Amino acid sequence: MSEPTPNELGRRAFLRRAALTGAAVAWAAPVIQSVSATPAFAITQGSPPLACFHSNDDPSQSCMDACTSTGCTGEQCDGFGGPPGEDQGPCSKYCENRPGNTCCNAGLCDPANFHCDPNDPSAEYSGPLIGCQ
Repeated sequence: MSEPTPNELGRRAFLRRAALTGAAVAWAAPVIQSVSATPAFAITQGSPPLACFHSNDDPSQSCMDACTSTGCTGEQCDGFGGPPGEDQGPCSKYCENRPGNTCCNAGLCDPANFHCDPNDPSAEYSGPLIGCQ
């Protein structure tokens, strides 16, 4: 039997390379899947606002209702009536000036995201601001 030339691929070398290639593919598949984007990261700055409004007939879709349900006053939620130069309240800041008074994030309709201090002229919002500027 003759020796294989350097350019010929012997059976053992072929099987070894095939096994290494298969292992590399088996490793790469889960890594590639873990890097792909999920729906949670699909929102971008250009995305339309979510179904949350400054005020609405449906309290579950209203920033003002979410804010005042925590004990904040309407003035704290809007920021009107506070000392001159103070920032606007979260509902006015993130919902009022947008077209149709829509909020920039649905978190503004969740009461758990609002906190009030009776001595502070503006409510504190601690929820998500993805899509807000």
